[in-house]
Amino acid sequence: PIDYLDFASPVSGLGSKMGMDATNKWPGETQREWGRTMAMDAEVTARMDALYTSLDL
Repeated sequence: PIDYLDFASPVSGLGSKMGMDATNKWPGETQREWGRTMAMDAEVTARMDALYTSLDL
């Protein structure tokens, strides 16, 4: 995509930005079926809990 306001781009008119809408939707805003809720793996959660405990966090 071209972003004319991106002055950091090495070439005029060349950009690389992406926007994401991760907000909850109200009824009527979409007809799409939602996917499953993301969750961290139980093993990773246990390792992080142990790390936080060892660091007194």
